[in-house]
Amino acid sequence: MPRLPRLLVLVLLAVSGCTGLRGCGASEPTPVQAPASAASAPDASTPSVAPPPPEARYAKKWLVIVHSSSTPGEGSGVLEALRKTGLPAEPVRLSTNAFRDLRPCLEMVVAKVFAGRAEAESFRKQLAEAGVEAYVKNAGPLEPEREGKEAVCRAEAEAHAARAEALNLRTVPRFVESHAGRTFMLLGEGTESVALEPVDARRSVWMAPVEEDPTGLFARGDTVDLYGAAGPVQAGCAVTGFAWINRGVPHFGYFQQEPPPEAPGCGRPWAFAELDCAVAPDAPLAFALPAGTKAPVFFGASEGLSAEVLEAQEAALLQSSRFATLRAEGSVQAEQVQEKLSEEVRVFNYSSGDTHAVFTVARFRTGEGNSACGPDYNQQVTRAVVLGPGGGERLLPVKELAGEDVVGVLDLEGDGKVELLVQESWPSHSVRLLREDGSEVAGAVVENCDCGC
Repeated sequence: MPRLPRLLVLVLLAVSGCTGLRGCGASEPTPVQAPASAASAPDASTPSVAPPPPEARYAKKWLVIVHSSSTPGEGSGVLEALRKTGLPAEPVRLSTNAFRDLRPCLEMVVAKVFAGRAEAESFRKQLAEAGVEAYVKNAGPLEPEREGKEAVCRAEAEAHAARAEALNLRTVPRFVESHAGRTFMLLGEGTESVALEPVDARRSVWMAPVEEDPTGLFARGDTVDLYGAAGPVQAGCAVTGFAWINRGVPHFGYFQQEPPPEAPGCGRPWAFAELDCAVAPDAPLAFALPAGTKAPVFFGASEGLSAEVLEAQEAALLQSSRFATLRAEGSVQAEQVQEKLSEEVRVFNYSSGDTHAVFTVARFRTGEGNSACGPDYNQQVTRAVVLGPGGGERLLPVKELAGEDVVGVLDLEGDGKVELLVQESWPSHSVRLLREDGSEVAGAVVENCDCGC
């Protein structure tokens, strides 16, 4: 993949709220209408103690949130509406990275914070009666690994920039989506303001037709071939038109607004080409290549490996340091909540001829495994290898890969190396095509602005 111009990277990181100065969603609490507070002079005889982080006063509290986005600084309109209500709000901008139980990489505008849920809900209802929609979330405790979260957010912003850059090549695989019974192929990210109209009753998808491809790569009548996780789907699909589409996922309160909202509640528009081939909304993910491109080699789900080989792969995972770390960590947490740590190991593989991609996954859970919205422990570690003819083995260095997210394996370019089709649902819905080294060939991410639990 070509190296991105430094200016483009900085611009895109800034758009995602990720810069060397702030990090992704790493802004400190910024009072929009800060109440006055008195500060007492420090006693010289008192030993110096590190003050708690400024977000500490919001930890484990109930937040009344009026706006959330991956782009810092948004929400000026709702702040003005909040001011006009005359209600005793104390608006502040907070990074979700500061709190363990909130979706990472977002900046939220909090109207007011409460110790109890009932008081927070009461204030939310007052806002709704005054015409300002909001939703209530418990922030949970402070995030002890905040630096790690912010590093992940910066990495995702860099991946976002690289993904947008890759789409400038006509030959790159492009993921295909179905909206309102129509099939669309992803073209590129929008950078301009576009007037959109809702295309479904829930107003979860917004669209605006456009005469020509905004990226300049395709024209009406151009054809592409569609592929799914297991192989070819349909050949010769023609481009019939173009559109801007915003399919970001807003907070759940957005869908409860009356009257219905007049603009998308999350995300930004992306350019798409409409195709004349039908793809079912619930069908496995699909991607397109320009018609005539040599078809990839697809691996099929297989049980062709011997029990001895599978046992050796499982043993290798059980001996890994990551497996030992997660088991010890989970055991400690299970003891604290007086529950049993569930441990599950499974092996599955995809095969093409004498080449096999083998994934060994170990998952550790307590309770129902609700770690995103509850106190349960839920972690997994994956070992991924490619076994070639003659017993050769290549360990895939995809450190953060969750084996259960792999939905397909293929050799995209016929070079003997595999690519992985990965479908993820947290923290945002995404589909990606990864090389053996973990780098991304192509991807599509649907932005999610709901703060989580």
